[in-house]
Amino acid sequence: MEREKTREEMDFLSALPECLLTAILSRTSPRDVCRSSAASKELRSVAESDTVWERFLPSDHGDIISGLAYDPTAFSTKKQLYESLTEIVLNDGERRFKIDKASGKKRVVLEARELAITWGSFPEYWEWIRLPRTRSSEVPEPPEERLFDLKGKIEARLLSPETTYVAYLMFKTWASYGSLGRARTCVRFAGKKGDGYETTNIVNLEPPKSSHLRKRTEGWMEIALGEFFTGQGDNGEVEIRLMEVEQGNWKGVISVQGIVLRPKV
Repeated sequence: MEREKTREEMDFLSALPECLLTAILSRTSPRDVCRSSAASKELRSVAESDTVWERFLPSDHGDIISGLAYDPTAFSTKKQLYESLTEIVLNDGERRFKIDKASGKKRVVLEARELAITWGSFPEYWEWIRLPRTRSSEVPEPPEERLFDLKGKIEARLLSPETTYVAYLMFKTWASYGSLGRARTCVRFAGKKGDGYETTNIVNLEPPKSSHLRKRTEGWMEIALGEFFTGQGDNGEVEIRLMEVEQGNWKGVISVQGIVLRPKV
């Protein structure tokens, strides 16, 4: 019964004018369009069209990929160009971008070197080391017991509009060298017209004590710092900050890879 109902819905959609089908599919997601393409032969031609896939490309994709080694015009369809952007990491020299294949939204990584870290430019307080098998060329490691305070900023226009983002800290710890205290997080959006908002939270970076940590590869972990929403045409600035509030022994305990901004699922 359910299968017959689904088939009837597909037949109904296939009977619609092409311009209407294009408008409908353009307002869904890349994942939904791919499913529609497999549903019927009639839908496939619309689902593969440049008009539909142009809608899923970031509005500034030309600027983002301008430094790539290949020519984007070499792709015969917008779908091929879109798929190419989901399989590589785009680097504008300061941040790393990647297009989420299912949603078409940007994922952005603020590299450790782009974060404002208290005393981060003083080698006697922070040591910058190179780690193998990481995308980041350098990560900071505190050799002294100093206040842990880092901050990252990005212009809202560089992110996908009408999207809720979650900011995650990517880091690694060595518990045998010391312990981490609790930290306060602050995610703030500052609009150009003086409007804005901020959210704060307390997180625990100790793996045994925190249920919010998520393991990554090579011993790296990530923890959510907070979330924010990017409206259509937002020209403000997003600031993500992490501050130590509970005294711990951070000496040689933590290395920071960066902050990743990921669309909320």
